[in-house]
Amino acid sequence: MLYLDYLAYNNTLKHVSIGEKLLLGGGGLLLALTLPKPVTLLAVLLVMHAVMLYARVPLAYLCRLWLAPLAFLLTGIASIVISFSATPFAALAGSQIGPWYLGVTAEGLAVAQVLLLRSLASVSCLLMIATTTPVAYVTAYLSRFPVIATVAEIAALTYRFIFVFLAAAGQIYTAQQSRLGYADNRRSLHSLALLTANVGRKTFLGARDLTIALSARNYSSRLSYHCPTQTVKPFRLAFIVAILIGLALTTLI
Repeated sequence: MLYLDYLAYNNTLKHVSIGEKLLLGGGGLLLALTLPKPVTLLAVLLVMHAVMLYARVPLAYLCRLWLAPLAFLLTGIASIVISFSATPFAALAGSQIGPWYLGVTAEGLAVAQVLLLRSLASVSCLLMIATTTPVAYVTAYLSRFPVIATVAEIAALTYRFIFVFLAAAGQIYTAQQSRLGYADNRRSLHSLALLTANVGRKTFLGARDLTIALSARNYSSRLSYHCPTQTVKPFRLAFIVAILIGLALTTLI
């Protein structure tokens, strides 16, 4: 089990209804994608992190979760902040490299600021859902709606195959280590090539076994899910709606 799954199953918000958490995360995501004010995006970002910290998600692990999204975000932001052209242009700072002019413009900084805040706020909403609600429960809840039931099943199977892939890679890596497959650089390169070549085959065999298991359980066209019984509390629902309305009203500031 991934530590992210462990947190999703063991946090202080595990008793809260799945629909309530999806309402907060989905509503915040909708606000982050549609409202342009930086103060609104910053408020969404702070609220989602406050919820995760209240759920006892370790701050150190939360910082680790942000490493991958930040790497993609900063790479994309750099391409927006830095402009280049074959002709000179007004820039706050710039230089010339051969026939090309590179520089940072005020317009680029303004666009990058809004895009960065919007992306951070959107990712924080998804992280809030991921750290407080197990994926199995989310797909079970969404499968109740006929329109997205098929999408939920595909998401559940895809998530399951991630563990099949990780388990296959871990078994092969352990077997290679026990045979000193990573004792030096030459052996490490050879072992890594064998690992890459065989993990796909082993994953395919695991997927075939999963298909056989589903067929043996009379799988036809829909998966059966076990979802814990959770009650929607009116006062919690009203509190979540009040939070979303408050976030939307920050556009007036």
